[in-house]
Amino acid sequence: MAQMPAGRPSPSDQTTTIIAVDGRPVAVRIQTLALAVLDGAEAGQRSVLDRRTLAIGSHPSNDLVLSDRAVSRFHCTIACHDTGHRIVDRDSANGTYVNGVRIRDAYLPDDARIQVGSTTLQAHVDGGERDIALAEDEHLGPALGRSVPMREVFALVRRAAVSTATILISGETGTGKDVIAQAIHECSDRRERPFVVFDCSAVAATLIESALFGHQRGAFTGAISDQAGVFERAHGGTLFLDEIGELPVELQAKLLRALDSRTITRVGGQGAIAVDVRVVAATNRDLRAMVQDESFRSDLYYRLAVITIELPPLRQRTDDIPLLAAHFLRDILQRDGHSLDQVRPYLDDAFGQLAAYSWPGNVRELRNLVERAAALADPAELGKDIVSRLVELRASIARTMRVRPTLQVAREQGDREYLRDVMAETRGSIQDAARIAGVHPKSLERLLRRYGVPRT
Repeated sequence: MAQMPAGRPSPSDQTTTIIAVDGRPVAVRIQTLALAVLDGAEAGQRSVLDRRTLAIGSHPSNDLVLSDRAVSRFHCTIACHDTGHRIVDRDSANGTYVNGVRIRDAYLPDDARIQVGSTTLQAHVDGGERDIALAEDEHLGPALGRSVPMREVFALVRRAAVSTATILISGETGTGKDVIAQAIHECSDRRERPFVVFDCSAVAATLIESALFGHQRGAFTGAISDQAGVFERAHGGTLFLDEIGELPVELQAKLLRALDSRTITRVGGQGAIAVDVRVVAATNRDLRAMVQDESFRSDLYYRLAVITIELPPLRQRTDDIPLLAAHFLRDILQRDGHSLDQVRPYLDDAFGQLAAYSWPGNVRELRNLVERAAALADPAELGKDIVSRLVELRASIARTMRVRPTLQVAREQGDREYLRDVMAETRGSIQDAARIAGVHPKSLERLLRRYGVPRT
């Protein structure tokens, strides 16, 4: 089976071009790719890749939908990359072939013939172009980014926020899906209403239904009073369902029913309760692959992925590293009474060394490293002149990059981050946070004291 770079074009075959004004990128121009169906039930149908990605399969959420029974629900995708149109097989049952060669991940030569199931497609760069506008600002709500990939995401977020459609955010762990979800809320007309976060992976399976839809007194052991779920608490606002891929299959049908009917029924309750909620979901898992192996409902995926936003990993947006590192460092130093005002013009240089690292933990790993570097820096040097501050910051970062934390320290950092997030999600409610964490409230209070995490 061929792997990338099978069929890779020469470096001169650029399929994307950065459009700049006064040296600042304002748009990405892509070459459009025409796809023609040569045979099968859809013979004569045409589709044009005039955006970043085009999905092919039998599932209705695909851009090119084929009724061929030999075509998988999510068969393959074609994406416009800097040096060519890249086709990726999505673990289809019968494989994807380019000019007679079975591929998993390859670049398309022009006039390629693509075989999916029993259907043949002709791919051709048609000479057309499409400009994808970039956001003007380097920030969107709580999100930061100056790189072209992130400004492209920001522009999509602004367009998506004004609609009422459900949104699915995908990306590796630590890329900031929760931050983008909050940005969507803040850019929408629901910004003055609640923004409620529910982590599907942080609640025991037996309690998820109650957490989502609420319960009536006496519905189960321990249900001593009526309790509203996150749908009711988010009424009029936005509900962010994080790690949606962890939702048990038996609850997926109930979530779909709530999304379709805009009503929920509390556990142990009888009547339906109307809810006005805009749902944003996120996952670091491949939901399309989960649909293929039937561990995630096809109809729920279709309902959630009305608008999809894919976040790039940090290694693909290295221009953002100095901006993000400076943001994290500013918060840390301000807590300790230091200031970054004088060194701000030199921060790109100070953090430039971080761009060479691959950042498998993405933005979350960067934040942890900056926190460690600030904690290990010499306070006396940070209190001196601008040159001393800059030298000490660079030295502390270099030391931190060379020395990995112990397993215990890494676990403590993870625990501290989780506690900080869950307290922010529940707005300081010990009872709600303990329920989400699956611990007794007194145990949670001890953990907060141990790790120095404030209640709000």
